[in-house]
Amino acid sequence: MTTSTAQVVTAQSRPRYEGSNINTWIGFKHVMYVIEEAVLDFLRQSGRSPQELYESYGLGVDIVDSDARILTALHIDDVTRTEVTQQPDDGSGELAFRTVTYVDRAGQNGAATVKAVTAKVRLVLRKAADAPETPADLAPITVAEIRRGPAQSQPAGAGDSGATLVGRGVVGPADEVARALGEGRNAVVWRWRIPYFYCHFNERIQHSGYLRIMEEVVDLFLAERGISIRTLLAGQRWIPVVPQARVEILREALMEEELYTVFTVETVFKDLTYTAAMDCYVVRDGELLHTATGRITHGYAVTLDRHNWQVVPFDAKTIAALNNEQGGAV
Repeated sequence: MTTSTAQVVTAQSRPRYEGSNINTWIGFKHVMYVIEEAVLDFLRQSGRSPQELYESYGLGVDIVDSDARILTALHIDDVTRTEVTQQPDDGSGELAFRTVTYVDRAGQNGAATVKAVTAKVRLVLRKAADAPETPADLAPITVAEIRRGPAQSQPAGAGDSGATLVGRGVVGPADEVARALGEGRNAVVWRWRIPYFYCHFNERIQHSGYLRIMEEVVDLFLAERGISIRTLLAGQRWIPVVPQARVEILREALMEEELYTVFTVETVFKDLTYTAAMDCYVVRDGELLHTATGRITHGYAVTLDRHNWQVVPFDAKTIAALNNEQGGAV
């Protein structure tokens, strides 16, 4: 692996079965998992595997930015081929990649290769406290701590940390921090204890953990607004579709800290899509740390049968719920 010369490798994989939640289609989170695995395979094929980096040098591979555009739905039995291209060194101290994922699809003239996903990914090597000296070729992308965003002033009041949050935590203005974060926004705030299985390298949320959080906060938001996934699926055969999603890690969020996730609808575009922001925070040492941010674009499709679907416009009830026209911000 180099930090300055462009390289291209191809990784082949199938989506994980866990991501096939509605018929055989794969949700955005597991589509982005395919990208994550392809980038990790790039490291392996380039001679620096994630296992070796950590066990030999105390360097944890941390994906800190992923931005995916989904062009074609993936299915559970698809064999994906992802081309991973390392980008030239831009002086940021991060390793940057562009990826293109292809699948085969049957067409009128036989099988054809289709571009399914394009993405941009950035990573750093995060050095453990007891790590030996970093090899010279890895030093430019090695950090002692992920600090890609500044600390912010803590809002008035403090979170109630006297109780351990279990399960899905608390949605809504559970304390003064949550109230301040949600004030004036078309948003829900979710306060939740970070479990170990969203973390890696013994201490911090990893990239895939934030993808899981994004998926879950969308689910909680829709349920709070009265248009839960099951409600629309059972009543109208509607399913959410995601053409684009991005997650960016700004600071480190640690295992068993309480994470405040704010999901804010920003724009409802005509009656076809809405864009929303996800922002995550922890309160640590009297500071409100903005640990991650993300964006997601959603639409809806109606399931025609077990194989086919088509995009549908929002109805009046859905638009009202997205715009929170029946009440103030939760």
